[in-house]
Amino acid sequence: MNKIKNRWNEEVIYEGEESIRELVIKNKANLFRADLSEANLEFWQFPSIRLISSIHLNNLPDNLQLELMRRDAFAHPHPEKFDEWAKNGNCPYQNEERFWLFKPNRTFWSPGLPQMADRDLAIELCKSQGWRIRGYL
Repeated sequence: MNKIKNRWNEEVIYEGEESIRELVIKNKANLFRADLSEANLEFWQFPSIRLISSIHLNNLPDNLQLELMRRDAFAHPHPEKFDEWAKNGNCPYQNEERFWLFKPNRTFWSPGLPQMADRDLAIELCKSQGWRIRGYL
C-alpha cells in the first residue's frame, strides 16, 4: 500500500494500492510537503539530487547520514555550527534553509568534506529507501 503523508505532521493525505503517480492523478494531489518515504517509488529517469533531496528520507544508514550532514555543512554559511551542535549545542539552522530532509543523528557527525559523487549518492539513497530506478536498480 502506498501512502502520501504530510512531511511536517505525518498525517496521511492519500493512501491506496495504486502507484504514487495514479494516487496523485486520481486525487489531484499536490505533493508539496508530502512524505513519500513509505512509497513504492520507481523513477522512470535517473533522479537528480535536487529531486531526491525534496523527499523526506527515513531510516538512513549511518554512512549516508554522515554524507548528507557533511553536504549540509558544506553549503552552510557557518559550518562550524555543526561541531557545536554535535556537542549538544543548538541546531545549526536558525536562519538558513536545509537542503536534505531527514532527521540527523548528531552522534554520527564527523567533520570533513562530502565523499560521494552525486550519481553514487542518488543510487545509494534509492537503495536505502527501497526505491527503484528504471535501468539502474
